[in-house]
Amino acid sequence: MSKYLCVPLALLVLAAAGCGGDDGGPSKKEYIVDLDKVCKRSNEKIQKVPAPKSIKGIGTYTRKTRPIIEGSIKEAEDLELPKEQGDGFEAYVTDSKDSLTGLDDLQKAADANDTAAVRRVFAKITVENKKRDAQAKKLGLKQCGSG
Repeated sequence: MSKYLCVPLALLVLAAAGCGGDDGGPSKKEYIVDLDKVCKRSNEKIQKVPAPKSIKGIGTYTRKTRPIIEGSIKEAEDLELPKEQGDGFEAYVTDSKDSLTGLDDLQKAADANDTAAVRRVFAKITVENKKRDAQAKKLGLKQCGSG
């Protein structure tokens, strides 16, 4: 189960960066390049966290990865969105932030050693991650989501 857990949890990772342009904000292309760079760094950090080998280990894994995910989301929220598809990027950031609730639920279930609850939460997280992955792909992101 651990190898299947890592990918959906890693997909929770979102980050963004942008630089100003002549029109007062980043272009969509600039935003995507910078966002993908930060997502790549975040994904690399998460990959360094040892994969869980047990239900209890999932709780430890989520406690170690959550700060990485939160930092990426915070970074995304603080950045100026591009004019083109700005609403789409904003929805992606918001959905990613909302996904932290699922991560918290997974941690609680794992800490309680409740295998059935872990499976239920994991299934829900997987569905939500697939939706965010589709959002990322539609926006042109390559490192955020599974690209």
